[in-house]
Amino acid sequence: MDSTSSSNNPLDRQPSAYKLSELSRRIDLNFLFRSSAEFPSGSSNQAAVKMNESRIELKGDITPDLSFRVRYRLNRSYAPNSLDNAPGAVDHANVTYRFGNEKKWHLTAGKQAANVGSWEFDTNPTFEYQYSEYVGRQLNLFLLALELGYEVTENHSIQLQLHNTYNQDFNTSYNTAGYAKNGLRPSKTPFGIYVTWLGNMFDNKWQTFYSYNVSQFAKDKTDHAVSIGNKLVLDRFNAYLDLASTNLDVDYANIGSPAVNNYLAPLPAFVPTFLQDINYKTVVLRVDYEFIPKWFITAKGFYETASQRNNSEIGDDFREHYGYWAGLEYKPVANQDMRFFTYYYYNTSRYNNAVAEANADQKLHLFAVGVLYFVNVF
Repeated sequence: MDSTSSSNNPLDRQPSAYKLSELSRRIDLNFLFRSSAEFPSGSSNQAAVKMNESRIELKGDITPDLSFRVRYRLNRSYAPNSLDNAPGAVDHANVTYRFGNEKKWHLTAGKQAANVGSWEFDTNPTFEYQYSEYVGRQLNLFLLALELGYEVTENHSIQLQLHNTYNQDFNTSYNTAGYAKNGLRPSKTPFGIYVTWLGNMFDNKWQTFYSYNVSQFAKDKTDHAVSIGNKLVLDRFNAYLDLASTNLDVDYANIGSPAVNNYLAPLPAFVPTFLQDINYKTVVLRVDYEFIPKWFITAKGFYETASQRNNSEIGDDFREHYGYWAGLEYKPVANQDMRFFTYYYYNTSRYNNAVAEANADQKLHLFAVGVLYFVNVF
């Protein structure tokens, strides 16, 4: 066929400006950016200008029934994970198909966000300056999964998400940590299932995000987690409260295990390993208030514990982690999500019971000033 022949696609016969306008109505290109000068406490901590967030996102509807989403973190490694073969820099790489009467059903396949009931995680990362350990270290945030969702009513929906428990495989996790397996073996089906309810009530002023997760990392070792997120949305005031409890039969998150390994290290023939039968609890509260036009007060606090209840010597709350920030934001352009900000942040980890004998408390004070910008390019 002659290369100058006309296309059968009507859009190809339109002027370029028309095609670009049509494309922009169906596709969003976003850039997420935050950078700050940070001044941490301690003689070994150096001040620096940091690239806190740098992500690029492309998403849209190809047809009324079919959409896609791709998001990359520009300041993360592109090396593939050992289990899912996806680079850690990829947050999203998925497609969604909507079907059924009134298109109330959807199926999403590919790399996607864990459907965990956490408003802290759900918040645009551009605006979330510091995270709890629940989001920052414990959860497998972005994972290969298959999600089936149903819109029960206009204000309520439920989802089932089948996912990889962890992006790294069993052997890689142990080898990276340098831990002994102590007879444990990898699960033949290292999968998990999230069951999630999203709700809007009182004209969207109260929003719920509740989830239950069951998963497996090691053979015959099953993990359970409940996460309850509630959000209040008013004209100039927003707040969320997240509550979470997780029982890990094997502590592959490796948050409490280092402290217990330090405590047990003097024992004869001791070898470090992931702790078993550990419970994590988290409470997170954040508030944002526009006290005068363009000026915002933001504050956040969290409290987290680690417990090993089947070992009275280690016991409940052998590790406590808590922190808070208080900050000020200025939004100079009303129709742009760009803000100048400054905040003070404090967190500490402290140890109790027998574990305190081998672990010193840790503290961090940090002052930051910077700029953030969530740009919808088109």
